[in-house]
Amino acid sequence: MKKTIFLSVILLSAFYLNAQSVKHVEDGLFKVNALAPGISYELGVADKTTLNLEAFLGFALNGGTDRETRFGLYPGVEADVRQYINFNRRLNKGKNISGNSGNYIAFLNQLQLGTPIIGDLEYASDYFYNGALVYGIQRTYRKGFYWGLAFGPGIFVDDFYKDAGILIDVRLGWIVGGRKK
Repeated sequence: MKKTIFLSVILLSAFYLNAQSVKHVEDGLFKVNALAPGISYELGVADKTTLNLEAFLGFALNGGTDRETRFGLYPGVEADVRQYINFNRRLNKGKNISGNSGNYIAFLNQLQLGTPIIGDLEYASDYFYNGALVYGIQRTYRKGFYWGLAFGPGIFVDDFYKDAGILIDVRLGWIVGGRKK
């Protein structure tokens, strides 16, 4: 019984101290992406950790001089948990961390369907999955414009193919309502 009470007090103290710490990330950022048209929401879940959820449209074009040109728009989703790693250094240098401007590490997951919602270019595979451990950079400016770059080793899987390689993810867009801080 004493061990249970002691453990409860320790857990409640840790929760209380964590709740009292300064949260560096934004509570929530709703973003519109221009390069891969879509929307995303980055939710602050801890002091320097966010959960980023995104829905996007991928584009493919296939054609040539001796064949018919076909295209497709493919729906996709992305989810990653980001741990921002340089907020303190940026603050010490007098730099901005608003809009989650900083560098991070994350495990990025992307799933895209192989059947287009618009167009006639169908892939042989029904889906494409990418998973990667990435190093990312995100910068947000005063009016809400932002850009992001993430890259790292990953796996690429579809109905017929499994491979490893380097994933590169580029984002360019706006935070709806501008940055919060």
